[in-house]
Amino acid sequence: MNKGQETYQRVIDTAIYLFAKDGIHKTSFAMIAKELGMTKPSLYYYVESKDELIKKVFVYIFQDYAFENYFKVEDMTKDNLMEQLYTGGMKYLNEIQEQKVLLNLLSEYTLYANRIKAVDETYIQKIKEVQKMFIDGFVHVLQKATEFGLMEENNLQAKAGVLALMLDNLLNYKMLDMQIVESAIWSQTITDVMK
Repeated sequence: MNKGQETYQRVIDTAIYLFAKDGIHKTSFAMIAKELGMTKPSLYYYVESKDELIKKVFVYIFQDYAFENYFKVEDMTKDNLMEQLYTGGMKYLNEIQEQKVLLNLLSEYTLYANRIKAVDETYIQKIKEVQKMFIDGFVHVLQKATEFGLMEENNLQAKAGVLALMLDNLLNYKMLDMQIVESAIWSQTITDVMK
């Protein structure tokens, strides 16, 4: 990575930190430049505007955000499906929780997307796509479970929605620093859905 690429990555990392800490709306271009130890005109060399930086950070945080990174459906068998579902969910929760900044940033972008959706639907559409990707992924997992005879084939879409919503809710509770035992709740959710 050359010096220009390193500086650009620092710009992205600094914006991530400030957007998560202070909010997208409250973070100014001047604040980002100051945090980086550069002048505001120097920052324009790397990004043309705050709006462009908001988009670049958004793309950056969602580029590797995929259901398949946590739930390897192709590796699921009759004997390991429930364990794989549990492990994938815990991996997801732990990775996101370990990066409290990312958790705050995801929440901030959800608020931002709703705030500007009348003007620009790009953000809300991407967030909806990610949510749909998780629900569709869980539908696929539950279809496999029915093929293996682990559960009845009824209300798969609703049950997939329960799994996706539970992951989101568990993250929200952790973001609020509420003391919960997410592993037990996630395990119970899987057991209930598989009935």
